Amino acid sequence: MIRKTFLVVTLFLMFQGCKAGTSEILKNEKINQNTRAQLSALNNKLFKAIAGNDAATVKAMMSDKLLEKDEGNIEKLVKDASASLSAKNYSLLDEYHVKNSTTGVGNTLFSGLAGNNDYIIHYLALNKEMYVSLLLPGDGELLITAIYGNYNNQWKINILYLGQYRLEKLIAPDYYKQALDSYNKSYLVDAANYLVLAQQCLKPGGEYFQYLKEKDINDLSEKVMKEVNAKYIFPLTLENIDTKPKVFRIYPQIMGEGIFPCILYVTRIDLTDVVALKAENEKVRIEAAKLFNGIDKDKKAILYRAFAELPDGVKEVKSYGFVDEK
Repeated sequence: MIRKTFLVVTLFLMFQGCKAGTSEILKNEKINQNTRAQLSALNNKLFKAIAGNDAATVKAMMSDKLLEKDEGNIEKLVKDASASLSAKNYSLLDEYHVKNSTTGVGNTLFSGLAGNNDYIIHYLALNKEMYVSLLLPGDGELLITAIYGNYNNQWKINILYLGQYRLEKLIAPDYYKQALDSYNKSYLVDAANYLVLAQQCLKPGGEYFQYLKEKDINDLSEKVMKEVNAKYIFPLTLENIDTKPKVFRIYPQIMGEGIFPCILYVTRIDLTDVVALKAENEKVRIEAAKLFNGIDKDKKAILYRAFAELPDGVKEVKSYGFVDEK
């Protein structure tokens, strides 16, 4: 299954009624080293607390305004987050120190202006002095967004979010690039699958994080899905096969070895008759390559799963799987 982005805890700060003001923004090495060291210590404390399921420490680091939004859920949320964090350390994607002329202004931080992976962080600044830390635990699959405010010389967390940043070492713009390449080759199903992956890691920092490519990704997703829905009506009967299997879903399956297209279909063959199932699957592979242009190109493997009946999402349906290694 595709891993899903999930929320740890977030304070919803709207931009309505933002005051006019000016902001000085420092990034990474340009930040005063003492300030950077101070926030590094807080980030270490935060990461250790989340990884160790220490909700009490996380709550002690939160601002009163964030605690007001918590509504008693922080314990469960930290528990869920700690369960998905096996890493013992983290790296920094980026960090920003922001000095505002007044409170209540909208801060918009650009990682860059033209890069494929560039992003924007935007939030309402409750404090004149703010600090944004983007932490990547372990292999960087997840992103912890921690936005601090300075309250009388004490840094407190105003916004905290944990979401999917990478899937198998690639981020959303990477999958968009692959999708666009596939689309230009008329590999429509491949393009759709890459865009599914792009959407899964498109908002690693929730509403506060936006890739510069986000509109391009969403526009291409809408375009491709319209074309897929116009070209294919699922379940799709493979009429050239005598047993008339019906393909009802194609999606990207994440496994330990990578991400592979997975084709699900309903078969009339008894699932205990492995010989007949295998013979049918060989024919399904041939038809799939004809119907879904590019599905058999540049892949280490294609996964297939034959179902005894169309799943309804309620009862368990028996199935049998095949791996077509390339």
